[in-house]
Amino acid sequence: MAKVKPSVIEYTGTVGRVIHYTRFGKTYSRQLPAEYNDRKSEAQLRQRALFKARQHASSLLGTILQRGLTKEAHAHGLTEANYFSRLNKDNFVYSDGQVHIDYPALLLARGPLPAVCANGIHTDGLHVDLTFLPNLQDKARPDDIVHIYAVSPDADVCILMTSVERQSARAAFDLPDVSDEVATGQPVTFHLYAIVEAANTAHIPTLSADEKKANRQHRNINRRVSPSLFLATVTV
Repeated sequence: MAKVKPSVIEYTGTVGRVIHYTRFGKTYSRQLPAEYNDRKSEAQLRQRALFKARQHASSLLGTILQRGLTKEAHAHGLTEANYFSRLNKDNFVYSDGQVHIDYPALLLARGPLPAVCANGIHTDGLHVDLTFLPNLQDKARPDDIVHIYAVSPDADVCILMTSVERQSARAAFDLPDVSDEVATGQPVTFHLYAIVEAANTAHIPTLSADEKKANRQHRNINRRVSPSLFLATVTV
């Protein structure tokens, strides 16, 4: 590395294989490396694959995490994505060069409200009819809202399917037709989750990634929610 003496002409950037840069008012020049040290040991490949898988999963599940983890995440000084990765570290397993995600075990929400209890599910094509036990105890209220989400890693979609009162103990909806998003004839798997939210904030919508950047006020919404509940896996 060489230090460039002051001159009339000041320059930074790369010329050929030489890069010029300024630090603390002084300009330096050094040659670019002939090759980069990008070792690919088994441990490095594992860590890279796990990082990418967690990053993609948190992006896919963003709207759920915003509803279910924002309050606790920011209490810990973390983003929803980072908090999700911390909570679910053991649910991402690397083996045989691939990352396997335990979707039924994922924790997508944490809070003081009691969760509902899955009771039964019936499917007919894309139509889903499920029942749950309201679990009216402790801090639970009959008018709490139960949000039902459908997540399909195959089609890369996460959709709020319906929102019903806790006391209704039933939810019915049609899963989206995502046949255009997957290979012809390939079955599509949906993982269904439930999150209970207090009625006073349940009507406030979650925001897209771009909307979140423009409006930081979503962090100040005091959502009282339950732990997330995995309901079922449906393949259509």
